[in-house]
Order: sequence, then C-alpha cells, then structure tokens
Amino acid sequence: MTEKYSCDVLVVGAGIAGAGAAYYLSGQKLNVIQVETDHPASGPTGSSSAVCHYFYLDRPLSLLAKRGIEILKDLPGAFDQSGVLWACGQKNEAVNRATVERIRDVEGSRIEGLTGAQASELLPHINMDGITFAAWEDESGHCDPYGATNELVRRARESGVKFLGGRSVTEIHVANGQTTGVTLSDGSTITTERVILATGVWSKALLSKLGVNLPVYIERHFMAVMSAPGIARKLLPHCWVDDTYNCYARPEGENTILIGAWGGGGTSVENEALASDHHKMNYRVDVAGQFDRTITQEESIWIINHLMPRSPEIAELGIRPGYACQYDMSADHVPVVDEIPGAKGLFVIAGSSGHGFKIGPAMGESVAKWALGERQELMEAFSMARFA
Repeated sequence: MTEKYSCDVLVVGAGIAGAGAAYYLSGQKLNVIQVETDHPASGPTGSSSAVCHYFYLDRPLSLLAKRGIEILKDLPGAFDQSGVLWACGQKNEAVNRATVERIRDVEGSRIEGLTGAQASELLPHINMDGITFAAWEDESGHCDPYGATNELVRRARESGVKFLGGRSVTEIHVANGQTTGVTLSDGSTITTERVILATGVWSKALLSKLGVNLPVYIERHFMAVMSAPGIARKLLPHCWVDDTYNCYARPEGENTILIGAWGGGGTSVENEALASDHHKMNYRVDVAGQFDRTITQEESIWIINHLMPRSPEIAELGIRPGYACQYDMSADHVPVVDEIPGAKGLFVIAGSSGHGFKIGPAMGESVAKWALGERQELMEAFSMARFA
C-alpha cells in the first residue's frame, strides 16, 4: 500500500553513517524518517573489519575518527578496546612520526610512538624486522559492526525517528534547485526539503538520475579468516597494521583472526610497488550489489601471504571460508561528502574508500548538523569540487 509521508529531514540508508546521522537528529526535536532497503548494516557496513584507530595522515580523517570512536565507545558491548599498533619501516618513519605528534599534541588523542623493539614487546608473535617506528593506540581497537550500527538505529527509533525498512529510494525530486522529496520502491512518497543520502555504493546510480556524476567507483575487497581455536588473542592480542606489506589483522573473539590487505593511500603513504597488484585482485564492480561474496582459496592465500613474513605462526593456521564486500572508492581514497550542486538540501556521504566504519558515526553527525544549517569546516576536505 502506497503512503504519503512528510518530514523535516530524511536519512536514506542505515549503514554506520546513516545510523550516525539518524542518531544525532533524534535528539534535535525534529520529524525525522530513516529509509533502509533491507536492515541496518546489511550493506558494506556489516562486512567491515571495523578496526578503529586515530592514525591518519589527513587531519580531517583523524578528527572524524576521534569523534567516531567516542560515539562507538558509548554503545554497550559494541567496542573492543584491543588496542591498535600501526608499524612502518624507515621509508615512512618521518611522516608517520610527525603524524603521531600531531594527533597526540594538537588533536589530543591518545597515541604514542614506539621503536620496533618496543612494538615487539606488545606483539611478540609478530616479527618486527625492518620496523623502525610504530604508532600505538592503547585505547583504540575494533567493533562489532552489526551490533554498533543496530544500537545507533535502535536509539534513534526510541527517540522518535520513524524507520521504514524494506524500502528503497528510487527517485529524488528537485524543483527550481531545491530538493522537495523522494519516491520509494513501493510507490510511497516522502515530502522533505532535506535529504541525507548515506547509501554508499548505491549513491552513484541514484544521483545519476539527476544528471550528477558522483566521482566514485565500486571495488570488490575481501578478507581471509583464520581458525585459531583458543589462541587467537594469544597470537594477536591487538589489532595489527603493517605499512610495509600493506596488511592488517585483528582478533575476532578467542578462536578466529581476520586478515586483510590494502594498497595504501587514503590512510597512509601510497605503496606504489603493491598498488597495481591490489587493484588487480580487488577488481571493480559495475553494478552495486552484483558481485561474488565468497572468496576462493587462491584469494585467501594471496591475503595470507602478506602476513607470512611477519608471522608464519598465524599465516599457517587453518583457513576458514573468507568473505568479500564492496567498497565505494574515490580516486584519492578519501570520502566524497557534499551538498549536491543544483539540489539544495540534498547531501551525500560516499566514497568512504575503506575508512567508513570508524569515521561513519561522526560523518553522519557532521552532515546532519550541516543539513540543519551548521556548516562543518571539516567537510570542506571532502568536497566534490576537488575532482573538478
């Protein structure tokens, strides 16, 4: 049955960014609706490794991560303060050291620089050969992405946000340069002058109907899963990020270890030697949602080989079925967040490029404030204009 709704602000999507936006708006005494195609965290958010750290070369990202982690820590049972150790070799030591000093001394986040020997004391099962510097965040860690996202949505609904699940936005309506509402997949309509589009990989296709070419693309990424019954936290008590092999890993409970890989960029210095191989393995997806979510034994081994030089002990554990997810990527691996030109009141959060979970709650909050007229200086770094 089709219905007609109206609201002060519409949030489209219930991934971590949409959940963050709805949660903030729920405290503003407004009529707010949130629309989700499936259920909270049913898209890329639910497949996130959800490693949460402050360490970013770009100040806007580290500040968003700081606020995001504050929000996530306020959710009972969602945040595991396992600590994050980010290691590098001599090539990136100077820039990483300067970044740690900025995050600690200017931004006020808890982070310190360690030598390779000091890092080895924290992770004795990791070979630190060639590691000259490591950023250590003892109050950071990882999250349950489903639990955290659902808790934010639950709190928003409890405070009055109307949640419409099982429906998607098929059309966005704009008249004389002003957003006026949307049409849903069941034919229902929502009249509103403020829309926050937090639909990630689905954003590009939706905005193309307005003649907007959102500068993002979709890439398939995947995670290897290792079986470590009873010893996962003994072998890897903290989250590990290796700048030299572009590998990261974290414990998942007491019996499992997750391992991923990335080509650098966005978070740290681009690793040109590894980037082409990563782009080959993490191939592009033409249509959002249409990709193989299972991964092959070859793909698992490819990821595990990134960790092998550091920890044969972990790399030689039993391999469990891994999984693939889809990232909405930008050319510079930094999010694309903006008010759409020619559509006043229409805001997009996209191009998270693998950073989305930790910054998502804060990104949603910041865009919600922007939609209410409080322009956020941090958002200028993510403007679409940088690709013009």
